[in-house]
Amino acid sequence: MAYTEGPATTPEAPERTGNRNAWKSGWESVRSVASILAIAWLFTSFVAQATVVPSESMEPTVLVGDHFFIDKVGFPANLPETVREWLPDRDIERGDIIALWSPEDPGLRLVKRVIGLPGETVELRGTDIYIDDRRLDEPYVMHSLPPALHRESGFGPVEIPDDSFFMMGDNRDNSRDSRYWGFASRDNMIGRALFVYWSFQSEPYDPLRWTLLDRVAHYGSVALHFLTRTRWARTGTVL
Repeated sequence: MAYTEGPATTPEAPERTGNRNAWKSGWESVRSVASILAIAWLFTSFVAQATVVPSESMEPTVLVGDHFFIDKVGFPANLPETVREWLPDRDIERGDIIALWSPEDPGLRLVKRVIGLPGETVELRGTDIYIDDRRLDEPYVMHSLPPALHRESGFGPVEIPDDSFFMMGDNRDNSRDSRYWGFASRDNMIGRALFVYWSFQSEPYDPLRWTLLDRVAHYGSVALHFLTRTRWARTGTVL
C-alpha cells in the first residue's frame, strides 16, 4: 500500500503564541478603556455632569460643599456654535437653578437662579423683586444684612433683552450676580441643577485661586472627615 505524505508542518513556538495572545489581550483592554472614556466624555459633555458650589451665594438652597448633577441636554454652552442655530432652544423657566459661564470671566462657572425672562422688565425695590411691576414671591431667599440697609437700595427698572436672563443668588446679600455683571446670555447656559448626590461640610473658596496645595489639603480633609462631615440628610435633595 502506498502512502502520500503531506507538507511538513512545524509547531509554532510557545513563546511566540504567548506574545501574540498577550498583545491581543492588551489591545482589547486598551479598546475597552478607550470606549469607557469616550462614553464618559460624551455623557458629561452633553447629558449630565457633577458639579459643586464653592461659595455661599446660593444658600440656603445650595450649600458650600453640595455636590450635585446638572442636566446638560440641549443647553447651548455644550454645543458647537455651528449647530446651535439648527437645534431647538432648551426651555429655561423662572426659578430654575442654572450653571452658566460667568459674563465677567468666561473660565469661571457660576450657579444662579433665573429671576427674569427675555422681554420682561425687572426692578429691585429694597429687598423685593418686581417683574413687569408685579412683586415676585421668593420663599427661597435669605438676607444676612439688617433690613435698614436695604430700604434705600434699588435696581432698575430695566428690560431684559432677547435670549438673555436676569440671574440672582438666593443669598441676596452675599451674591455677585446680574445686579453687578448684567444679563446672562442663553449661549452661556451649561445646565439645570437636578439633585444633590453628596454633601460635605467645607469652607468657601475661590476656584480661580485654588492652588495645588489647597487641593491636596482639601482632599486630605475629606479623607479624614468623610464620615463626620458628610451631610447625610442632604443626599437626594432635589434642587
